[in-house]
Amino acid sequence: MSTSRAESQQPPYGRRRSNTSQSILRPLLTPTAPPLVVGDSKVLNSWVHDVKESTSVIFNHSWWPGVVEGDILSVSAGSDHDSFLFVVPKDDGVPKPIAEAFGLRNNSEVIVTKVDKEKYSASYVELSFQDQYLGRNDMWRLNKHLVDQCIYTDQEVSFIGSIVANIHCIYVGEQKVRAACMTSRTKVVYRSLSAKVTIFIQVCLELWEFAGDGERYNEKVVHSFLPALFAKWQETGTNHTVTICLISRVYYDESEILYAAGPLRRDEGGNWYKDFYKVITDLEVLHEWKPTLVSLKNSFWTFQRDILLTHHYHRAPTDPSAGKDEPVRLVGKLSYAHDGPILEALNLNLYPTETHYIDRSLGLTGASTIMITPGTGYFRVSKQLLRLTTNRMLDQGFELDLVSLAKAPLHSSPIFSFQGHEPKRRTEIDNLYGSRATDPLWGADDEPNEGSEKTTFWWEPFWVSMSFWDEQVDLPFRQDRFVARAKMHEIQMLGLLEHDVLATIEVPFLPGNDSILDTTSKFSKADAEKFDLGVFSLKTESKRPSITSSERGIAIETSQRSASEKRAYRTSLVSPKITSIEETPTRIIHDLPAEGSSDLPTLSAKRLSSSPSQSSIHSLRSIHSTNSMTLIGSGASTPRNSITSRLTPSWLFKPFRSGPSEPQTTTVSASASSHTLPATTSSPPARTSPLSRAPGPSSRPAAPVAIKSPLLKLNRSLDEDPLPPGKVALLRRSPLNTPPKEDHFARRRSMNPGLGNLSSSPTVHTNPSRLQVSTSHHQASLAARWQHSYPLPVFKHEIKWASIVTPCCLPLTVEYFPTASELENSYDVFSYDFVVDPREMRSFLVNPPSPTGNADGLRKAWALVVMRGMAAVRLAQGFQFVIQRENQEDPKERVRVRRSQSFIAVDEDMIPRPKGAAEVLQSTHNPVYLSMSNEIHRISYTGEAIQVRRYVRRMPPIQPFDYQCLIWPKLGEGYTEQKTVFKTHGLENYGWNRLDMTVAGYENQLNESLRYWRTRFVVIPTLESPTVTVGPSGEKLNDEEARILGMEKLQEQFTKLKWQPQDEKEKGLTTVPTRFLPTTLSPAASVLDENLMAQLDQIHAAGPLRKKLKSEREIGEMTLAAIAKAMREEDGVPIKHNHWHRTKYPDSFTGFDFVSWLAREFRDVNSRVQGVEWGNKLQAQGLFEHVRGHHNFLDGHYFYRLKPEFAVPSTPSRTWFRSRHGVAEDTISRPSYYPSSVSRLKNSSPRRNKKRLILSQSMVIDIDPNQHSDQAETVVLHHDIIHNPTTVFHFELQWVGTTARYIEDQLRQWNKTIERYGLKLVEAYVSQIGDIRERNAFQSCFPIRLAVAPPIVPDLHARVPEGTLINRYFEYALLKRFGFIIDVEAADLYPEQIDVIYSYRRSPFKYSQFVHRTGVAFVQVLGGRSGFLFLTNRLMGPGRMGTALKSKDHRPAAEADKIRTELFEFCSKSDELNKFYDEELALLGHAPEEPPPLSI
Repeated sequence: MSTSRAESQQPPYGRRRSNTSQSILRPLLTPTAPPLVVGDSKVLNSWVHDVKESTSVIFNHSWWPGVVEGDILSVSAGSDHDSFLFVVPKDDGVPKPIAEAFGLRNNSEVIVTKVDKEKYSASYVELSFQDQYLGRNDMWRLNKHLVDQCIYTDQEVSFIGSIVANIHCIYVGEQKVRAACMTSRTKVVYRSLSAKVTIFIQVCLELWEFAGDGERYNEKVVHSFLPALFAKWQETGTNHTVTICLISRVYYDESEILYAAGPLRRDEGGNWYKDFYKVITDLEVLHEWKPTLVSLKNSFWTFQRDILLTHHYHRAPTDPSAGKDEPVRLVGKLSYAHDGPILEALNLNLYPTETHYIDRSLGLTGASTIMITPGTGYFRVSKQLLRLTTNRMLDQGFELDLVSLAKAPLHSSPIFSFQGHEPKRRTEIDNLYGSRATDPLWGADDEPNEGSEKTTFWWEPFWVSMSFWDEQVDLPFRQDRFVARAKMHEIQMLGLLEHDVLATIEVPFLPGNDSILDTTSKFSKADAEKFDLGVFSLKTESKRPSITSSERGIAIETSQRSASEKRAYRTSLVSPKITSIEETPTRIIHDLPAEGSSDLPTLSAKRLSSSPSQSSIHSLRSIHSTNSMTLIGSGASTPRNSITSRLTPSWLFKPFRSGPSEPQTTTVSASASSHTLPATTSSPPARTSPLSRAPGPSSRPAAPVAIKSPLLKLNRSLDEDPLPPGKVALLRRSPLNTPPKEDHFARRRSMNPGLGNLSSSPTVHTNPSRLQVSTSHHQASLAARWQHSYPLPVFKHEIKWASIVTPCCLPLTVEYFPTASELENSYDVFSYDFVVDPREMRSFLVNPPSPTGNADGLRKAWALVVMRGMAAVRLAQGFQFVIQRENQEDPKERVRVRRSQSFIAVDEDMIPRPKGAAEVLQSTHNPVYLSMSNEIHRISYTGEAIQVRRYVRRMPPIQPFDYQCLIWPKLGEGYTEQKTVFKTHGLENYGWNRLDMTVAGYENQLNESLRYWRTRFVVIPTLESPTVTVGPSGEKLNDEEARILGMEKLQEQFTKLKWQPQDEKEKGLTTVPTRFLPTTLSPAASVLDENLMAQLDQIHAAGPLRKKLKSEREIGEMTLAAIAKAMREEDGVPIKHNHWHRTKYPDSFTGFDFVSWLAREFRDVNSRVQGVEWGNKLQAQGLFEHVRGHHNFLDGHYFYRLKPEFAVPSTPSRTWFRSRHGVAEDTISRPSYYPSSVSRLKNSSPRRNKKRLILSQSMVIDIDPNQHSDQAETVVLHHDIIHNPTTVFHFELQWVGTTARYIEDQLRQWNKTIERYGLKLVEAYVSQIGDIRERNAFQSCFPIRLAVAPPIVPDLHARVPEGTLINRYFEYALLKRFGFIIDVEAADLYPEQIDVIYSYRRSPFKYSQFVHRTGVAFVQVLGGRSGFLFLTNRLMGPGRMGTALKSKDHRPAAEADKIRTELFEFCSKSDELNKFYDEELALLGHAPEEPPPLSI
């Protein structure tokens, strides 16, 4: 609500001031007051104004002396209301949205308090956005835009003229607040409400087992988890594009291999298997999920039948030994969860993610993958595939949300196991790969070492976010009780009448050991309960562990560690003071020395060859510092006077391990020595534990699982307990294992350059039953990529709804930076630079800076904008800014390292200085560092040139992975074989130099080797008639003429947005108008029209469009005869034989050519508008007329001819075509072209004899002509030149770093312009639909076969109109009957003597492609009985371009499915096809009779 200024200036005595102008303009007399101090407050009146007047809070300084501009004040309606913050401006008033959010009423009293900016500075801010593509460059700019602004929760954030996001959450430190102040160090988390989500559901044996609450796991999927997920999506208001796919692996015995046809594979254990994928939902935006859940539930039951029985139906008729009545065999067995194709499915889904810049959606941001499994998060995988997957996930910056339907296991989860060789000490390898040479995953290449065998390694994936879905209403969780559980198949399968089955269940006795449990000593029930309370009760006293680093290694504590690790830590905090028992008789370890002492026990090198570093032992010792532990060897005795010792058996703290009865070390020593025992590393738990039952001959009886800790269930309650402030940062755990924010130990490592190279430390193994508190350095450095995604700790027992419902985008910043030793020993450096020369830089990717005083200032300004552009394109490719760690000392205090021979020097410039993304590149003084997993870029300005250094980590080779599987796509008739090769899509060989040259302006085009964003659009004539029926001169227009006029409007839009360099703007040069050439011929036949090709040459030469510099003639002084004579001159108007719709117009010219000639030749015609005026005047005077007498003079593709008194017949020109109009003679005379399934004969003539035709044009357009944006908003536009109004018109947009909102707004403007003329824009696939599976394995075309092949008509070429292609004639006619029009014609339909080039087509189309006039579907013509390939246009979703949302129920996918069904039913009926062929033959004309032979 707005008020007058007089009403807002009431004195404190209640008397209103006068409303006279003199009184209003006279300021209040207020004495000079000292500035306010923090904590000062005052009660003032608030006035609420409309947001249209001002979007910020305004303040009247006269009512509170001492307030100065720039102070931060908090405003609250009372003690029971939240307060918001604002920066003091120059006037008064509160915007209405803020007043509504914080309960302020107009003209009400509020408490205003001055606050300290540091205490109210936001640490993290979460922004959510929807229905837009927000690029990483846009995120960086938005981050800088919000600096020094006061924000509040649910605030709408406007940027560059539109609302782009909402503020979801604000954090100050560890506290969630309603309002805060943004600073340059605030980290912003971007969450997308419109992402591409893929849900994989693992179908395995456990899916049909019962959970502890009596519900099957498959029922949990459709009755519990998915409904909860969809309800969360609906509650949040998401608009995700979802794909749901069932995945499974089937194992086969040796006897079933011959029968089980298909892509059989063999795992490392020698078992045969096949992988199956069935797509339930394919890239659909659904708001009603009930039908999907019903379909999914039915698919669970049919899925097993399809892959075990129905899939092999095709073997029955092909097997000669099988009788006719022999039933189909049921072969194969579903795998267990741990053997499922988890990594394979993830790699298949990564292909469309890695090429997200192709067919770029302007309404989606981000990608999310959810894996639902009944397993516990343990999987057996291939080492090669795990290494490849990890590298691909790092490059893409996405996580995997793994949802387990089971209870949290007693071991670390998620956990992968793989077979590999033990990394050995090899100096040359260590020097080459650094610390990764000793990592089991990255080191120890798969070539067998001398005398070594493969062992089992455990690996915790930092790119997996684990959630356990365990909804139990009837079994509430007790926070003060540990709930023991055991999974017994006999009990689960127990029926109501099978009570005698209990007699068959045997529980093995514990091994008798009187020394462990002294049965002779009597103890009371109270003693036993005291023991239970001491083990299972909640205790809070603890000491914060100190993480120390040693000379040979370092133990890195994680800030967001997994909940399983957190449980181990919490277990150590609450464990009773029990004297542990040493079970290894051959080893004696004395007490660990006091912390800080260097007197560690001396152990043999043989024992420590595969153990962690000494710092890990230090860490473990410090964690258990609350207990008085004594490590006792075989000769030591255990005190018997303790009830704890007598009641503690050896199995209570026995870790999860593979061997059934081998010795095991204690809790403290296990981390350092558990993997030195052969039984621990050679026998994988996958072969012996009930968690890893493998089908096939390799299965073994299950061994008992030893419980590592008695407090696993209890620790779930510990997660919610409040912690002291000093312990909050330490206890952060997440599945990502990222370094903490308070990284005091990482700071110590960075201070000492010698700690960076960890290659000298022994191999650190992962023990799944030992929840380690430290992680390897390279694991932490890789996981740091997601470090700034989590404002608060994430616990494993919690469902990660934030990640699942609103996927998080990759953060803009990362704190990890390698040390000097790491850069020296593990990285290769590549360097290049280029001179900054403002006179030669004509960049369309950056805005030129405003001219400054001297040349050095201008050069520095250019360097800054170019460096920002270079950083922006790297952000778009997945790089992150490297910033300082929190609480890091000044880089100037770092120890300088001298320049080495490898050119890698570390000094104060090598330390990242920014502390936030908004502080990057504020000037050219400090270099900028950008990091992406294995590559670091340093961009700096040297005073004359911009220098780029690329530090590339030396990596062990990542080999491609060949893979075969069976996929049933949504549009499919069954399982089809898919062969692919998984390989990295990294940026190791990316052309950075060329991209930087383009940013700087030394190159002016986007090379194909660069990963630029691209999307293709088609202009389609709609089924509805145009609403514009009157031409510019008032004449009546038919539908075709109206659509041509609409295309002219589009070409005017293109011309209007054409980008010009700054120097051309200063010179006042005009741009060359864009021009389209209408035709009625097909794309393949149009290239044979000589007149059309002549106009094409003129467009490329741009000759007729430029005015002659020495034009002296004036048309106003010439007679009609002189004008007609001038038109027939050599450089006059092109007068040719034109044709339109089978009608020839000899000696005619187009209105466009005539206007161009007037503007070029006569100095009194200075524009095309004047040319049209002169054309109408000359037509009225009788110089020429319209060929059909329908139109006045128009500037376009309208034909006119001179009146007979001025006309002179044109002379036919020689042509290089065999025939002038239509198809070449050698093309139509070959009977081998028909039927259409026969491939065309290739021309044997060399390529140099072919004529090269470029049928498209490219130009740079400025989509922000009003200069609203803070950067250059340019796009490279490629468009067709020749256009048939009955077919589609193509154009493609290509860009790097341009704001997608501007692109979408411009597309909507174009669509709005042409829709009145019966045209509309539709987004289309860049490449042909037949190759869709190469880009997305889960998408496929639907084959539609013809029941009857099209007839072969020998004289068809003589019976069709001239210019008509006879190849696929009947197929084309069939598609036109169902509303399809030609999109792109096959390459083999063009004449052999011509090379046709489109600048936006990367490869020729193998088959002709059609698009439906609604835009919802594409069809490719295979020809003959093969028929067609049908594909739904998934790029056309609700709210997307080309979707006319007449109602909320409009679904393009449903409309496409209806068209597909009708076309399929028609093509399947022989009588319908024969009737259609007869109708088409009847429409054909008769071939002209040959004249009788001449007789003499």
